[in-house]
Order: sequence, then structure tokens, then C-alpha cells
Amino acid sequence: MKELLLSTLAALATTAGVAQTSFSWSDPLDCNMSGTGALRPRIAFNAAGNPVVLWGDDSPNSNHVSVGNGTSFSMPVEVSAPGCEPAVSYWMGSSLAAVGNTVWVAMKAVPEDLKPIYVRRSDDGGSTWGDTIRVDRPDGLLSRFPSIAVVDPDAPLVQYMQFDEEFSNARQVVTHMMGGAFMDPVQVSTPYAPGDVCDCCPGQIVSDPDHAVALYRNAGSDIRVMWGAVSTDDGVSFPTGSVVDTTGWELSQCPSSGPAGYLAGDSIHYAWMSGANQGSKVYVGSALAADLTLGGQRLVYPAPMSTQQNYPRIAGSGDTLGVVWENQSNGGMEIFFSWSVTGVNGLSLPELVNPITTGTQRTPDIAFRNGVFHIVWGENTLGLVRYRKATLLNTTGITGRSADAPLTFWPNPVQDVLHVEGTTWTSALIIDAQGRTVAREAVIGGSIDLSALAAGSYSITLSDRQGATALLRIEKR
Repeated sequence: MKELLLSTLAALATTAGVAQTSFSWSDPLDCNMSGTGALRPRIAFNAAGNPVVLWGDDSPNSNHVSVGNGTSFSMPVEVSAPGCEPAVSYWMGSSLAAVGNTVWVAMKAVPEDLKPIYVRRSDDGGSTWGDTIRVDRPDGLLSRFPSIAVVDPDAPLVQYMQFDEEFSNARQVVTHMMGGAFMDPVQVSTPYAPGDVCDCCPGQIVSDPDHAVALYRNAGSDIRVMWGAVSTDDGVSFPTGSVVDTTGWELSQCPSSGPAGYLAGDSIHYAWMSGANQGSKVYVGSALAADLTLGGQRLVYPAPMSTQQNYPRIAGSGDTLGVVWENQSNGGMEIFFSWSVTGVNGLSLPELVNPITTGTQRTPDIAFRNGVFHIVWGENTLGLVRYRKATLLNTTGITGRSADAPLTFWPNPVQDVLHVEGTTWTSALIIDAQGRTVAREAVIGGSIDLSALAAGSYSITLSDRQGATALLRIEKR
């Protein structure tokens, strides 16, 4: 069946005049070990550019992390803890985010009507983990479905679903960390979307130095469409909200599927599932990050009604993006991948991520770095979390710079003003030798004013509007 599908996609590509795939695949790698589960994996990068993979197990409930090195993955480390057994399934679970060597995991403990949401932090790229920190307040309200994003390693944002007693009045909220503790949550759905949010659909928070966007599915008047809310003050407030999904899906039940997105300069690109036309299908869209004014929206791949697409994830830099999803057809489940270097309207025909191994392949995730898409998924019948890279061979249109790419800066040691190559960097996050965030400065004309810093050693993470980062280390006199 796979051979037939591959030949059909190749014929469609030729007929449509779409160029053949211009990327190369690596061999698949196993991320986990037998008996550690394979539910809903998530992927991020540490400072060395190595993939950090999180997944769940439901027998017993637990979370595990493994770190890749290009040829294999490390022994899995359990990041759940006694008293914090996480809520996990193939459709919902814990969340992962990283900046530099700081990696955060957010997880909801079970029983869900009694236990809170916790986070744990690693400062060595995902190898060892600190104590659990509670996210939601002990105020009698209930919570589910955490999603975490991080720009400042000491100030992650967590979006989650909040309820009154007995899981009533579902709404989406966001909290930010300050001084090592999470602040009161900010409502991000109630001021904008009508009625309750879809109470079985996880949301996602995405952030960069300029914006944070909370994405979620609403359930007002039996219309299950995606909404967003925007912050420009690091998640302290979300004064703007709007619908970002024009499919108008009419549904009076729970689809258990949420959105995914990433910020690309002044825009957000996002993906979601809608059943408005021809059954469950994956869509992508874009909007301005400042006010969610809609750009293009499109169906990723128009398959027959009998083919069900779900659980999409999206990643990229600028207009270079990739989308992965779970594709169910003729009783089989596969992971498909489509990509573009010209934004959401230039997506390729889909590729099978794993055409070799059969099995129930479920709930993928994707990350992008340096012209390479990194994809993980669960092969549940085999109990495996698997990883594969797709390297673009023609990289025209790709933006982004790795944190460890060569970068010219001077003088070092510095007394007052540090100069960095080019003028595309927009912000500088400054961390002292003890790992504390001490400042966030604007990069103006390729210069950073460091005159207020005390003498000592510092790490500086540069960011641009496309989401690219670069890391440098300096001495201050």
C-alpha cells in the first residue's frame, strides 16, 4: 500500500508541475527504550543544536526526556516525579520549550480534578532536572492542557485551560514567571471569543522577543474554530484577540485536537485540523502578529473523505516552514510531511516520513534549525519514539542563523558599547556567570549599550525578528 501511495504522490507532483522534493532524509533513530512509552512526543533544541525529545507513558503515568547527538539518543531520563504523575495520552500531554541550554517541561498532574500543573527546568541541555515548581494557584480552580514557551530562560510563559468546579466554564489563560514564581493568570479567551473554549482541545503559546500569541480552539455556538490572543509585554497582558480560522466548522462535540504555530518576524504561521469540508483535514494559515489580521489560509492536502488528517504541527523560520500530521487511510496511520520556502501558500505535496516500517504511527512533532527539519513521532504498536531529519538541499529563501554559527563582535573585553556584525539583530538577552538574567537590551545599528553592567563574564543571546538566535560570550571591564 505504501509503494502505491508513494507512486501516486510522485505522479501528482509531475502532473501539477511541482518540483520533486529537494531535501535528503536521514535514517530513522529510536529515542526511547522499551517500557518507557511512546505517547505524544515533543522536540526542542539545546544550545549545542542537539534535539531534546519529550514523551509520555500511561503505564504508569510518566514523562521521559532523551537528548540526541546526531547518531543516537541518550538513556531516557524520567522528568515526572512522585506526586506529579502527568496526564498523558496520544492526543494530549506535557509540553517542552528551550532557549540556549535551559529546557523547560510543563505537565499536568493526575488526578486532573485534584492536582495542579508543574514545571521542571534543566540548565544543562536536558540531562539533569531541577525541582518541580507549581504553575496554577491553589485557588480552587481546575486546570488542564499546559503549553510552555520561553525566550528569557528565567521567565517562561505557560498557557493552560482553566475551569470552575466540576470542569465548568472552560477558558484559556496565560501566566508568566517572575522571580522564580508564576504570577496570577491572564484571561486570553473570555474577553474575545464567545462562550466557552473547546474543553477537550489543547492550546499552544508561542513567543519571540516581540510577541507572545496564545492559540486555542473555541466552542461558541457549536462552531469549533481557532482563535488567538496577542501580548507585546512578555505575557503580562493580552490586549488583542481575534478568530484566526475561516473554515466555520459546525460541530457539537469534542474533536480533541488543537492548533500549533510559530512566529516569523511580524507574522505568525499556524496549523490546525478542521472537519468543515471532506472530513478531518489539516489547514495552515498566517496572520499579523500585532493584531492577528488574517493573511493566507489553505488546505494542506485535499485528500478524499475516507482519509482523516489530524494532530498537525508546524515549524520554520521566516517563510521556510514544514508541517507534519497524522494521516489515517485504509485502516493505517502514517505521518506525512509537507514543506515550503515561500510561506503557507507554497506547500509541497506530502511525503511519507517513514515509508519503511509499518505500524500505528501517531501524533508527530517538528522543529526547524539551520535548514533542517527534525521530526519525531510515536509508533505505538512498537512502543517506539522515532526521530528523522529532512535536510533542505536548495536553501534559497531560508532565513535563520544557528546559535553556534560564527559571529563577529568587538571589542572583547568591552567597556561601554559592544558592536555585532550586521544590523539584523534586534534584541540581546544578557545572563551573568551565575546564570541569572540581568538585562535585555535593544540592538540599535548593530550596537549594544552595556555601560550599566558590572564588570564580569556574561553570555548574550542575540535574536532577530525571524526567530533566529546567536550566542556570544564577553568580558565586561
